[in-house]
Amino acid sequence: DGLVVDGKEEIQKAIREEIKYGSDWIKLLVTGAFMSEGDNPKNVQFSDEEIIAAVEEAKRRGVPVMAHAHATDGINKTIKFGARSIEHGTFLDDESIDLFLEYDAYLIPTVSVGEYGLETWKDSEAQAKMYELTVKHRQESWKMYSKAIEKGVKVGVGSDNVGFPPNFAATEFRLLVKLGMTPLQAILAGTKVNAELLMKEDEIGSIKAGKLADIIATKENPLEDITELARVEFVMKGGKVIKSVK
Repeated sequence: DGLVVDGKEEIQKAIREEIKYGSDWIKLLVTGAFMSEGDNPKNVQFSDEEIIAAVEEAKRRGVPVMAHAHATDGINKTIKFGARSIEHGTFLDDESIDLFLEYDAYLIPTVSVGEYGLETWKDSEAQAKMYELTVKHRQESWKMYSKAIEKGVKVGVGSDNVGFPPNFAATEFRLLVKLGMTPLQAILAGTKVNAELLMKEDEIGSIKAGKLADIIATKENPLEDITELARVEFVMKGGKVIKSVK
């Protein structure tokens, strides 16, 4: 689950190895996390020199960088240094919002992760840290997410991890609406905006001749009720029907 590196040269070597073996994105854990022991999500784990070296090495190879970043300073530094997206952005502030807009960076708030934790890990010893931090900071984070949406920051849909329930993305759409998006904005966040973030808008993200035929359908209109996206009745993947409810 990633590499532990220290110093500019180790970072450059690690990125070269990742790209050599097929990675088409580089993810930096710029700050501490909610789920891991021994770190603080409000701390920045890399020096400026290390972050800059990572971004420059990846970009030199034509590979974009995403940054796991909770801490305000980590968010702001990494946007300035050239990261394409920020994952979580829990402690973003007004300066962060301005930087997202100035540098055309994307925010992937992964709101569902926190909600899943609150529902599932209340009595979990292993996830006690995550639960306590989510309870403590959820209200302020949601307030700033809503402000970022209102100001026009590009917000996408991401799961953060594997092993979550299959309805995870549908939950994220619902929560983005709760944060202030219209249902259409939320759907675009998970389709068109995500495709642009991945620089694959010529292949995915909208229904158009020549693009991959990855399509879902619901019985009722999700623009009227976003929770319809949790009740998918038709799935097409690469032009092949995977699920169809008659």
